[in-house]
Amino acid sequence: MNRRRRTSIFAFILSLGVALTGGVTPGQAAETLDLQGVVDAALASNPAYQAVLAQRQQLQGAVQEAKADAFPQLTFSSFYDRSRNPSLLNSPDFSDFIQNLPPGVDFTPSEQTLYGLRVDVTQPLFTWGKVGAAVRLARFAAEAAEAQIDAAGLDTAEQAARAYFQLLGAREALATVKIQRQARQEALDVARSRLQLGDATRLEVLQAEAALAEVEPQIAESEGAVQVAEASLKTALGMPTSAALEVQPAVNRKLPEVPERDVLLRLAEQRRSELTDLQRQDDALHMDQKVKRAEGRPHVDLAGNFGRTVRELQNIDQPLYDDWRVGVTLSWEFFDGNRRRGQIAQIESQREQLRYQRADLQNQIDLEVDRAWTGYRTARQRLEATRQSTAAAREARRVAEENYREGVALQADLLAAQEREISAEVANVRARYDAWDWAVQLARAVGYLPTKVTELGAGSAPQNSGGADAASAESMR
Repeated sequence: MNRRRRTSIFAFILSLGVALTGGVTPGQAAETLDLQGVVDAALASNPAYQAVLAQRQQLQGAVQEAKADAFPQLTFSSFYDRSRNPSLLNSPDFSDFIQNLPPGVDFTPSEQTLYGLRVDVTQPLFTWGKVGAAVRLARFAAEAAEAQIDAAGLDTAEQAARAYFQLLGAREALATVKIQRQARQEALDVARSRLQLGDATRLEVLQAEAALAEVEPQIAESEGAVQVAEASLKTALGMPTSAALEVQPAVNRKLPEVPERDVLLRLAEQRRSELTDLQRQDDALHMDQKVKRAEGRPHVDLAGNFGRTVRELQNIDQPLYDDWRVGVTLSWEFFDGNRRRGQIAQIESQREQLRYQRADLQNQIDLEVDRAWTGYRTARQRLEATRQSTAAAREARRVAEENYREGVALQADLLAAQEREISAEVANVRARYDAWDWAVQLARAVGYLPTKVTELGAGSAPQNSGGADAASAESMR
């Protein structure tokens, strides 16, 4: 089969896209995404990532709540009170009291109505650093959450990118097998033509028919792999499995050269947000210790209120009925049964645990970088080997076809050459997308989005990592 025809068939199969697998409903518009679009869509719609992203607003509210303790607290209240109190009649001195009063005085208790308006104000004057430490505590907690959001965003982007390349690889493998089916169909046509001319036997035709039939299970398997890969990508994008989706090949992207291992390790140490998360957690615990210590020291607070209390509502505007109080309070909870001491000891233990967790995490990150670097380097070598074997198998198949047409080669030679070619072609496709998969894992290991994977080969940090696009800038730090 000539090269031009193979190319046209390959382009035709790729143009069918999801329609080859039945994934697009007739009349339903499919969204077309490249790698950048896949990453953006995942960061914008993946429900698991959105749940983590929602923590940002919660922790911003916590910072605002902590700041509130440094400002005056104002409370407005009003009341209406109606009462009847016979307490004077029950006084043990009441009989002595009425002997000194004129006769006929009525001491029957009457109902009384009071109206009031009041404003209360409290203001901490000195808290021994408690308010400031509480604000910093909330800020460190928010920064730790931002680092967790960054890590979740990188994980989400990695999952989507790997699913994207897996889908591209599955589709290209399917297209390759379909091309080979076409080649075997042509070989069968040649065998039948030669049988009519008396240059071939019935056995050769049967062998060609069997070779063609052997491709069908591979096509079914490849179509199933496409469906699974497409479902995985839709899940990563937060899309229902029934939604229409089309992806564009990464035609403008080139696999990066294998970076230096030491450079990658330094980048990972600088950029991995998980390390930042642990550091901010430690800072927050340190501030929490300060808060606990400050609670056991003297506090000075200003408290006051102003209002009016009247029996007749029309008197509410009269200054005569002003009711106010202002004062400064010193309070010191100097002994609490060692409760705070126990709390501080617990916090110190948590900080010690974080130090060990950080050391373990650093080792795990180094291991991830080593694994991804080794996997990517091996995948590049495997890809180069499959390219060479594919070129050799393709040429061997071409020569076998020509010799078979000219009657100087056995059909078994042609079938064997075709089988070797299809195996080499599929192996090359898998090796190419396996290399992309390892490249994505390598980018994640050093803290980069998959869209910056091609810049890893430069051995330096991408200039705009994690924030080049709108969705990434919103969701990644």
